[in-house]
Amino acid sequence: MRHALLFTVILIQSVFICSAQMTMHDFTVKDAEGHIHKLYADYLNQNKTVVIKFFFTTCPPCIANAPSWQQKYVQWGSGTQGVEFFSVTTITSDTDSKVNTFENTYGQTMKGISNEGFAPLITGPFMSGNYGSWYGTPSFAVIAPDKTLFYPVLFGELDATINIAKNQTAVAPTSVNLTLETNNTDIADGHIKFFLSPAGASTPKLEIVKNAQGVYSFVYPSATFPKMANPEITMESFAPAYTSKVSASDVLAIQKHILGFESLSPSYKLIAADVNSDSKITASDILNIKKVILGLVSSFPNNTPSYVSLPDKIAVTENPGNNVNLNFTIIKKGNVN
Repeated sequence: MRHALLFTVILIQSVFICSAQMTMHDFTVKDAEGHIHKLYADYLNQNKTVVIKFFFTTCPPCIANAPSWQQKYVQWGSGTQGVEFFSVTTITSDTDSKVNTFENTYGQTMKGISNEGFAPLITGPFMSGNYGSWYGTPSFAVIAPDKTLFYPVLFGELDATINIAKNQTAVAPTSVNLTLETNNTDIADGHIKFFLSPAGASTPKLEIVKNAQGVYSFVYPSATFPKMANPEITMESFAPAYTSKVSASDVLAIQKHILGFESLSPSYKLIAADVNSDSKITASDILNIKKVILGLVSSFPNNTPSYVSLPDKIAVTENPGNNVNLNFTIIKKGNVN
């Protein structure tokens, strides 16, 4: 008996350890009464804990557990004390009607999700093994406001797990805005793009787009920009070498610089003049700009992009609940005026 008790304690502890390392996926479902529920937006982002029972309407152990499950729901405030309960069916034949009948028959007042209400959006990852072994019905999961998933949870351990989960509150995301210094250069849509990716990694590579106010802005972390290791923002050029900002006046200015008549200033113009990326400003740069203006070539040599940024990358540092403004200077190669 002593050994069996010790094994049970170790098993429970191992469940908690494994569960705490998992993040629950978002879902949008409809309960059997027609109400829509969004896990992140309606519950976790509001610092609410969610408890799920996996069941089906003809499952004998689920029926036997129904009174205790209802009592647990009432104990935790029936959805009014920052904890919400869902009963989610695992079989396709359970319709809204069957789930409603089950709830009425066994006095269930928590949210019931049938196959018609998109229950597979919840059950699918569990039953396919994304969160470890599938434990059948009835089994229980607890989701903390910070999206940590505890699964499987023994019914007798629900109270302890809920208390742990309630203390893992959601962290407010950071609003990141990019400010661009373009030196009076009009940049056509699509000519430059900004991406968020982990430092030193090629994937994931997530594009940052302009908001309704025309600002490159995003929320981190979020469903669109999930948490990643050492995130940083980089700019990439998708523009041809020639734009209307590159003209004969740029050639003249660079000639004056080379001859020592009038130095290029400020310093970003030195970067703009070096169109062959050899870290020097010479007659070769003038020749390449002339070719671009005349339409003889469509790109600068040595894979020199049409636009570059200073700095070339910026690390994103979280500031929960606040705005972070990051500044890029955009330089058009060949344009020194």
